[in-house]
Amino acid sequence: MTSPGKGRIWEVSGKQMHWFILAYLLFLALPCMGFLPNFWSRVLTLSWDSHTHQYITERAIVNVTMETLRGTKKHQGNHAEEQTKLGRGFWRAVGEVVKSNADMDFLSSTRSNPVYHFDSERVDSAMGMLRQIWAQTLLSVRAKEYQRARHSLGQLFHSLQDFYSHSNWVEMGQRFIYLHLLQPEEPAIPVAEDTPTCMECFSHTCRNNLLPRMTNRQQDTQLLTTGYFSTFPTKPQGKCSHGGILDSSRYKGAKGGINKDSTSPFFSPHHYLHVEAANLATEATLSVLRDLRDTVGHKTFLSVKQVPALVFVMDTTGSMFEEITAARFRAHSIIQSRAGSCGQPGTFLLVPFHDPGDGPVYETDDPNQFMQHMENLMALGGGDEPEMCLSAIQVHLDLKHWSCYGLIFPQVTFLLTEDPNYTSESKRGRKRRSRRERRRRSEPLSPDRFSLYSSLSSLSGGLTIFTTNSDIRGVSTIVEDNTASDKVQQQDPLYCWTSTC
Repeated sequence: MTSPGKGRIWEVSGKQMHWFILAYLLFLALPCMGFLPNFWSRVLTLSWDSHTHQYITERAIVNVTMETLRGTKKHQGNHAEEQTKLGRGFWRAVGEVVKSNADMDFLSSTRSNPVYHFDSERVDSAMGMLRQIWAQTLLSVRAKEYQRARHSLGQLFHSLQDFYSHSNWVEMGQRFIYLHLLQPEEPAIPVAEDTPTCMECFSHTCRNNLLPRMTNRQQDTQLLTTGYFSTFPTKPQGKCSHGGILDSSRYKGAKGGINKDSTSPFFSPHHYLHVEAANLATEATLSVLRDLRDTVGHKTFLSVKQVPALVFVMDTTGSMFEEITAARFRAHSIIQSRAGSCGQPGTFLLVPFHDPGDGPVYETDDPNQFMQHMENLMALGGGDEPEMCLSAIQVHLDLKHWSCYGLIFPQVTFLLTEDPNYTSESKRGRKRRSRRERRRRSEPLSPDRFSLYSSLSSLSGGLTIFTTNSDIRGVSTIVEDNTASDKVQQQDPLYCWTSTC
């Protein structure tokens, strides 16, 4: 039996343990302060109405993408309805940008470096880094290395957004974004490198703790400052801290802090200016996306957001006339039905195969050129050798690997071929058969002769469809329906059409 005294001790210890666990989780979730990285950090800090890096980035990308699509289609549609049609491929691309953004607060190479977060008055170095990342992003887009471009964009967005929550830009009464960050020709505001910037603050909420010169609204005499975080670099006396319960520098004069990362006073001494900082960070993110779109063009900009690729791997032996005709019809239907939408293919790839070889491979981003290649396909000949179906698939995969950022995901791959046993027997039927061949022909066909095709399509999230020559066009409609951008669940689905007779 436990005594009352011991019960009270256990109760107190239990409460302390709960607080310790909460503090530990917060430490793991927020290794470096900026706007809160994502939804879960908002939950852990109990600041439900905070704008996170994730929220700011997602909202900006969606808005500019919809703006671009509406401009491309030359009409205004229902925004909410159109947004639901962006598709899983789009959201995967957005997820890559968001993850790259959040990683800046978690990776050991970036989380404690003040240059990546506009901390410790490293404004000039941070601006140089921003401009370098912007240049890298443009190079990646022009080289069609879209995944690398998305990674760079996430990094750029993080640092750019941090500027507005870590500096005194909002406190100076600024209502527009700081263009000089990415545009050297725009007017600059000097940094208060050797000037005291803050006065003491002894509460969680710090009001008016910036020195008057740091909140001066006269443009000619304004100075920029950002808060120091933790112990590196060492905070000079009289400088501002980042602030919040995770910042050890807040105890060194001037005590307190100026960050606007969240709406919680425990983490953000200037929490009451959080919305203003978040709005400016959003506007800055929108500005970068629009500049990117205007620099590389609308079509390429949408490619960075992960539009689909359409791939046909086709058997062109003599018995494939109906299948080739159906493929032309289906390709034309897909291109026409998705023209001007976010589901419009951005890259087209045609890999014909025969016996005993495959190719040539045709790759283009022009749907008219692709259809011309499809029209030029002819079902001719074919010897007594097996068609190089798997080799053609390998050519497609090798090309995607060789240019893995040029082919944009998710891809929709169509494989058109025949029952290998049927094809082989029909060709042999035109020749004089030996007794041994006639005996082999009478043997039953293997029931698992299609298992390889089925496995390939199943593992990639696609379908295997068995059809006859007379039904091929009607059956191909099923394939088109299942490759709609909002139905494709996995990357690179393979759809196999196999003619059995």
